Amino acid sequence: MEDKTNIIITAVIVMFVAGAWLYSVSPFRTGGAGVERAETLIKEAESLALDYNKVLSGQDAYIGKYVFWCVQNKAKDEVFYNGDTNFRLAISNYEVMPKFSSGKHAGCNDMLLNIEDVRKTRAGAGVITAEFVYGR
Repeated sequence: MEDKTNIIITAVIVMFVAGAWLYSVSPFRTGGAGVERAETLIKEAESLALDYNKVLSGQDAYIGKYVFWCVQNKAKDEVFYNGDTNFRLAISNYEVMPKFSSGKHAGCNDMLLNIEDVRKTRAGAGVITAEFVYGR
């Protein structure tokens, strides 16, 4: 009987610690107000209708703007717009960004991002640096 009690107490402690950690990394700790703000920013981003190539070609013009893109996140150096490996993203606050756990070559999650920097390489490719704000 004592073993069951210890297991239950341990499970409760683990759940409490995990919940506290999730709360601490959440970009919208304010609850409903944070989600409402995200929805407002998503509408703003959708009205701008910025895709990867437009942001890349506009460079500094889009810094500070919000985008609502489908993002594939497999690892810190493997974050892609629309799951396309030709459209690389660098996420400044990667540690709070949800991972994508599906197949290797397909799929992505809708995410609200704030454009922080745009760099074009000599080969014509580019990297967009953004801050993760919210994901659905």
